[in-house]
Amino acid sequence: MDLNLTLQQRQQLSQSQIQSLEILAMDSLELNHLLKNEYLENPMMEHAEGTSEDNYSEPLTAYYETSAGSYISTDEEDDRRRDFSAPKEDLLQEYLLSQLDIKLYSPQEWSLFHYLIDCLDDNGFFTMPVEEVAQKNNVPLDFVKQCLYTLKQLEPYGIFSPNLQESLLHQLDALDMNNEVLTQMILYHLHDIAEGKISNISRSLHISTADVRKNLEIITRLNPRPLSGFNSGTNGYIIPDIIFQKENDSWTVRLNDSWVRNYSLNDYYLKMMNSSSDTELIAYFKEKLRRVQFILNSIEQRRQTILSIAEIILDIQQDFFDNNGPLVPMTMSDVANRANIHTSTVSRAVKGKYLQYTGGSLFLKNMFTTSVSRQDNGSVTPMVVKQYIKEFIEAENKQKPYSDQTLVKLLSEQNIHVSRRAIAKYREELGIKGSFDRRTI
Repeated sequence: MDLNLTLQQRQQLSQSQIQSLEILAMDSLELNHLLKNEYLENPMMEHAEGTSEDNYSEPLTAYYETSAGSYISTDEEDDRRRDFSAPKEDLLQEYLLSQLDIKLYSPQEWSLFHYLIDCLDDNGFFTMPVEEVAQKNNVPLDFVKQCLYTLKQLEPYGIFSPNLQESLLHQLDALDMNNEVLTQMILYHLHDIAEGKISNISRSLHISTADVRKNLEIITRLNPRPLSGFNSGTNGYIIPDIIFQKENDSWTVRLNDSWVRNYSLNDYYLKMMNSSSDTELIAYFKEKLRRVQFILNSIEQRRQTILSIAEIILDIQQDFFDNNGPLVPMTMSDVANRANIHTSTVSRAVKGKYLQYTGGSLFLKNMFTTSVSRQDNGSVTPMVVKQYIKEFIEAENKQKPYSDQTLVKLLSEQNIHVSRRAIAKYREELGIKGSFDRRTI
């Protein structure tokens, strides 16, 4: 054993850089909450009352396009505001079903989707026996399980679980945070968690109390009631972060954050800082001033980054916005390369944000799709491949259903080349069983 000195270079984010990245990842509501809290705590920040006419919110029921592909305006004189509400009993169904592609499911599947959603309890759990569902709807038991599996993949994560334990485990899997200790704590120690019996969990799982507390912190961030808030009887509202407007065949991109201009430096305390002779008071004001300047500068950087990304998305997906065409394969790396920024920056910038255009509102992250290569040097999205798979299986001979390898060959005839493993993955995501289970005698 010996001691020695080594010299190495290492990049490390400063605390201010970390905070700036956190501001970039905030959506409009989180940013508004940050500024309000800072205004309440920081005397150097001034807030001018009043709202900007450029701001508007949109009901959650208008989150996705209507079946006709357009919006119903409640005020013909104000084309910016599209506030329309649905009966509260339809809010949950619209939110869940809008996450599914209508082209990928049959009318019978859509009918059962509606029925299964109606069977959810107020917490979002599905406790009705699947045998009873099959009997009441006169459909095969496997068909019910397939539809239920599809609905379990939707957000909010954990919905359609039969109990609290499975709901929490599903949330952890969706967040890619699950481990053996968390699984054991959720399956066998929820009662101890509720009563704060850390030592019982520690002795049972043979881990330290520090490890118990670390995993307990993760569990407390999960949602024990996936549907909390949906049955409150009020409309849920979202605020689009990015707005695409088309005028005279030309698109403009803007952010819905003009309310940020209502926050500024407080002139009164600036003068007090400059005229005061109290060194402690001056130091206090200078610290608060640096905080305000840092936040406002970070918000401006956030604006420029998001606008740059939005303009690139508009350019790549021009046909989608103009003609409601299919999405062009686009990854975050593609956008990052064109914007000359890191991929992680794009990921933070689009996190939790919504985009509104003339055809509706979209979750911005859903605009990013990977590509599948074609022999003709073109590319298609996985959604197109899934559509082909579904059509092939629906037309197959049920006594001799297609194997995954056969589906690979059928897709190659369409100049689409994917592996057998990819076929199996897409098929499972569609809730379609393997060829052996699909065979009928």
